[in-house]
Amino acid sequence: MLGAGSGFVVSVAKELNAHELFNGCEFVLQDISAERLKSAEETVAAILKSNKKIKVSLKTTTDRKKALGGCDYVITSCEPNRYANWVNDLRIPAKHGAHQVKGENGGPGGMIHAMRNICMFKEILADMEKLCPDAWLMNFTNPMSVLCTYFKNYSPIKALGFCHQVHGSFGVIAEQLGMEPGELEVISGGINHLNWLFDVRKRGTRESCMEEFLAKVRKSKYWKKRFENVPQQMFTLETLNTFNMYPIGYDDHIIEYLPFFWEESEWKEHHYESLADFYEKLANKKTHALEMQRLLGKEYTKPPFPVNNDHPYYAEKPCQVIVALETNTPTYFDAINIVNHGAISNLPSNAIVDVPGIAVGGQVRSIYIGELPVGPQEICRRQITLHEMITKATHEGDDSLAVQALCLDPYVRSLSQARNIWADYRKEYKSYLTTFK
Repeated sequence: MLGAGSGFVVSVAKELNAHELFNGCEFVLQDISAERLKSAEETVAAILKSNKKIKVSLKTTTDRKKALGGCDYVITSCEPNRYANWVNDLRIPAKHGAHQVKGENGGPGGMIHAMRNICMFKEILADMEKLCPDAWLMNFTNPMSVLCTYFKNYSPIKALGFCHQVHGSFGVIAEQLGMEPGELEVISGGINHLNWLFDVRKRGTRESCMEEFLAKVRKSKYWKKRFENVPQQMFTLETLNTFNMYPIGYDDHIIEYLPFFWEESEWKEHHYESLADFYEKLANKKTHALEMQRLLGKEYTKPPFPVNNDHPYYAEKPCQVIVALETNTPTYFDAINIVNHGAISNLPSNAIVDVPGIAVGGQVRSIYIGELPVGPQEICRRQITLHEMITKATHEGDDSLAVQALCLDPYVRSLSQARNIWADYRKEYKSYLTTFK
C-alpha cells in the first residue's frame, strides 16, 4: 500500500483479516513520512494480531521501489502536501472570480489537483511496469475519474478505482431514514462522486421502492437543513427536484461538477463557505489524514452517522476484489470505477464511469444499467470530455490544451479567466507539474 498513512489502510487490514486466502501473504506499508508510517504500522499490527487463524506478515518502508518489488496488488492512497495545496487550488481561481466550495474532483481546483497527481502517478506506473508489471493497481487517490482515465490511456498496468461514495453514502442515507446500513440496495451510474440513482430496492424484495424512497427524502429533515457533523444534502434535494433524478455523493462533492450551484453571494444563507480556510488550518497544524486522526482519537467528534463505523457494510472493497480474482469467484460490486463498455448506453463506450461491476474471469466487468436522461447525461458527458483533455494536457505538457480545458469548465466564464488561472497555477505548482517544460 502506497500512502499507508491514509486511514484507508485500516479497512484494507480488516479485510485481510477476514479471508483465509490472505493467510501467509505479505502486506507492505509504504509512506514517504516516517511518522505516518509508524502510526500506520502500529494500527495495522494490532488489527492483524486480532485474528489468530490468519497470519499476515507486515513490513514497512519509505522506499517506493522496495515496496513494489514483486507485488501482486498495489493499493494507492497518496498525494503530496494535500491540504496545503488544496488551499491554493481554491484561492487562485477565486482571485480571478471563479469560486468553489470544494475543488477536489471538479472545477479548476479539481483540474490542477488531477494534474499534480497524474505527474506523481506517472512515476508510480513507471516503477510498476519495471518491478511488478503483472500487478493490479487499486486506487483510492482522487480525482478518481481523471486518474483512472490516465491509467487507461497511458499505461498497460491493469487498474481499478475504488470509492466508498455510493456504498458509504447509501449506508448513511438508510440510517437517516430509519433503516439499517445495507437495507437499501441501489443501482446507480455516472462519474465518480456524481452517480445518478436508477433504482433502489429493499434487501430481499423484488419490487422497486424508488417512489417511497424519494418521498422519504423529500420529507426528511436531513435534506432540508444543516446539522453539525453531518454531510449537507440541501442542494442534493434541489438537484433532485430540478432534474427528477437523485444525485448520489453529498452536496460538497456533487457541486464540484454543477455549474448551476448557488451564487457565492447565496452561500452564507445556505450555510456554505469555501473550504480553503479549513484546509489552511489543517495544513498549519500539519494534520495527518483525517481518517488517521480519527483512529488516534485526536480532536475528533464522532458524527451521528454511521452509528457504527465498524459495521461490516461500510468496509472498502479492494480485498474482496482480490479474493474474487484469485479464486475466480463471481462477485458483484455496487460501484466501481472502470471503462463504461456500454453500461451507461448514452455515454462514450471508452469513458471511465462509476457503475456496478462483477469480478469474473480475471477481470472486473461493467454491468449494463441503462440510459441517463438528457440533463444528467450532459453533466457527465462534459466532465468525461474534460477528463480526457486534462490527462492529455498533462501527459504531453500542453499549456494550450490546459487553457482549453479551463475554458470548457462550468465554473469558468471567460477566456481571460482561464488564461489567468492557468498562469497562476503553472507558477504555483511548477515543481509538481513535471511534464511541463
